[in-house]
Amino acid sequence: MLKPPEVIRSALCTEKEEALPREFGLLSWNVYKQNLGVRFNTYFEELVRQHDIDLVALQEVKINPNNRHFFDNFHFSLAPNMQFLNHIYGVLNGSRIREQESFSLLSTHRESLIRTHKSSVFSYYRLPEGGSLLLANLHAINFRATKIYNREVEMILERVRHHQGAMIVTGDFNSWNRNRMGIVLRLMESLGLRCVEMDRDYLIKSFMKHKLDHIFYRGVEVKESYVIDVERFSDHNALYARFAYES
Repeated sequence: MLKPPEVIRSALCTEKEEALPREFGLLSWNVYKQNLGVRFNTYFEELVRQHDIDLVALQEVKINPNNRHFFDNFHFSLAPNMQFLNHIYGVLNGSRIREQESFSLLSTHRESLIRTHKSSVFSYYRLPEGGSLLLANLHAINFRATKIYNREVEMILERVRHHQGAMIVTGDFNSWNRNRMGIVLRLMESLGLRCVEMDRDYLIKSFMKHKLDHIFYRGVEVKESYVIDVERFSDHNALYARFAYES
C-alpha cells in the first residue's frame, strides 16, 4: 500500500464567487467503496434530486486518480488514507458550490490488523451574509484501545477548535461502545456542538446498540433529518439533514 497525496480535488469550471443557500441539505454516508459503479452513480444522482442535496460527506470512497469526475455537478475534496494498485481510498466532502479552502488530517496511529491510517477532511464554504461554514468529515480509528481512540478524536477536533462560526462535524465515528460514545459527546460539547436527532434512527449502523454514524452541528438550525435506507449499496445507511443558516 502506497502513501497517497494529501488532498485530491476536483472543481467544476466556475468564475463567480458562490455561497451556500440559506437552506441546504447534507448527506453523510459510508459508501463501503461502492461509488465507482454505474448503478451507484445513477442512484446517487437520484438521491441528490429527490432530497435536494447541496453537501455530501462520504467515507470509504474509492477513486481512480485518472478519472476524478465521478460526481456530476459537484466539486469535491478527498483526503486519502491509502492507495492500492490503481485506486485511492479515503473520505470526501462534495458540494454544489466551490469550497473556499480545504485540508486533511491523517491519524497518528494505524489500525491494528490492516495497518492503515484513518483520514479526515475539512472544508470551508461561504455563507450568504459572509463568514464560513466549516464541514469536518471523519472516519475514526476502529480497532485500537480506548485511550488511542480518545487521542485520535481529540486531535481531529483540535483542528477545528479555532473556527468561530457555523460548523458541522459528521462521519463514521466507530463509536461502538459506551466509552467511545462518551468521548465523542464530551468533545462535541466542548465545541458547542449538538447531535442531530434522526427520524428512523433505528436504521443507523450500530454495534451492540451503539450508533456509529452521527452529525453534530452549531450555528445552523435543523429543519428536518432522517435516515435513508441504502443497504443495497453499503452496510451503512445514509444520514440526511436539512439545515437553515442562522444569520
